[in-house]
Amino acid sequence: MNALAWIGETRIAQAVQEGKLDHLPGAGRPLDLTARDAALEAQARLGLELLDRARRAQTETDQDRRERAALRLLWAKALVRRGRNPSNP
Repeated sequence: MNALAWIGETRIAQAVQEGKLDHLPGAGRPLDLTARDAALEAQARLGLELLDRARRAQTETDQDRRERAALRLLWAKALVRRGRNPSNP
């Protein structure tokens, strides 16, 4: 962590301890991070929004997780057999 980040983290922690962040508007609700995309073109924003909606709509079951883990393991084994490091393709 660089000095500027450390100063920022320290000031935020201090403000939390002093209660300065207790009564902010929207407290307890999820952050709306769409403002960070304001500099993007409209088409790029639309694409990001569609991806975000698809991610939220996707329901992942335990079976899906097990299948994905098995596929990752098989892929890693195949890479090792070919002499490649699976963590650095």
